[in-house]
Amino acid sequence: MGKRQRDCVGCGAPVRFIDRQHCCRCTARMKDEAARGSCPACGRPRVLQPDTGQLVTCSRTCAECGRPVGSPTASHCGICRREADRQAAKRLCPRCQRPGFLQTGTGQCGHCSRQRQAKHLPRQCAGCGQVRRHAGLGLCSACWQKHPDRPFIAAENLAARLAEPVPWLGAFATHLAGRHCASRACTMISTLGRLLDDEQPNHPQALLDRARRPGRSMGSLARALEGFFTQRGPALPTDQAQRLATGRRRRRIDATPIPLRPQVQAFAESMLRARERALKAGTLPRTDSTIEAGLAIVRDLARFLSGTRDKQDWALTDVHDIEAFLATMPKARQRRLTVLRQFFRFARSRKVVLIDPTRKVKAKGPSGFIGTTVAVDQQRLLFRRWTTGTDAHPHEALLGILALLHAAFSSEVRLRAWTTSTPPTAPSAWARGRIRCPWTRPVGRHFNAA
Repeated sequence: MGKRQRDCVGCGAPVRFIDRQHCCRCTARMKDEAARGSCPACGRPRVLQPDTGQLVTCSRTCAECGRPVGSPTASHCGICRREADRQAAKRLCPRCQRPGFLQTGTGQCGHCSRQRQAKHLPRQCAGCGQVRRHAGLGLCSACWQKHPDRPFIAAENLAARLAEPVPWLGAFATHLAGRHCASRACTMISTLGRLLDDEQPNHPQALLDRARRPGRSMGSLARALEGFFTQRGPALPTDQAQRLATGRRRRRIDATPIPLRPQVQAFAESMLRARERALKAGTLPRTDSTIEAGLAIVRDLARFLSGTRDKQDWALTDVHDIEAFLATMPKARQRRLTVLRQFFRFARSRKVVLIDPTRKVKAKGPSGFIGTTVAVDQQRLLFRRWTTGTDAHPHEALLGILALLHAAFSSEVRLRAWTTSTPPTAPSAWARGRIRCPWTRPVGRHFNAA
């Protein structure tokens, strides 16, 4: 009777021992897979070294740079070994005293063995007369930088270097030489040469568009090309002025508080539409500076309402707010009021406000004294010192005398205006104009008499 056998669970081969489920090969394979792990350096499933925790090949690294080393006996990688051999081959140069590879013919390093162009000896400059090194046309560097022929020489060199030189290059050099210094003109010609050398078309309009710089300034070369081309007609002027004006208007609108900003934006658009209608009708349109000044005034009012008056809606604006805003800059009252009337007229037409708060506000401000006055207690103290004869400072005494003269003069004017409208038979010294108060203007016809 034969032995009972069973098949392996893994490969199906017969198993010799009944108490086992896998054959010898599957058992060895399973033990090997259990001993393997993922290497943290390369990620491959291998048996890891117990001391480094990595694969055998990953555990051997270069002592200099840390790269993996293939040979188990090598301590450095091939790159470090070659670099060490290269550094060992260097010798000290007898001329510059620096390590390098000495040439066989000269016995020096490559830098010292290279032949150099001999420099010209210093000689007398044809411009300033000083003994300096020659830069060009018998001139030193300082005189050559200021030479007026430099733009034309640069233009000739550029035309000789180009495969297809443009016909207007000489005229453009003349245009630059008359408006810029020699160094600045040469710099712009060099920049123009880089634009002419590229693969883009060299048509004046396309060249002008490529010369423009992004941002608020399009660059000196673009401005020079624009003036040159528009003067002769091969290109149209750019929209740089309109772009700058649009940016200025946008900055003024963005500086307005957010709750009050939409109406200011609509007011700016209405002024632009009015300018377009004026241009079509042939009347006098608003300039960019006028529109920007108007937006700045409305922006200042919006800031005043939001910050000082704590109002976040145009409908809450009243006459007192307008008067308080105009009082912040009395000298600009008329100009500010004109713009505010335009704005609130526009706001009332759009149903933003129900009543125009600027309707009863006068353009002419109060005509009274708006300066700083002395306090009442100090005025009484000055008057008491002057009347009682106590010692006082000369300036204080003069101030008290002027105050009394002003009061007496005003009292006499009011008394004469109330009593009669005809001059008295014996006019006083005040009426004859011999003594006048410096603080009050002459009032009435009697003070014009001799």
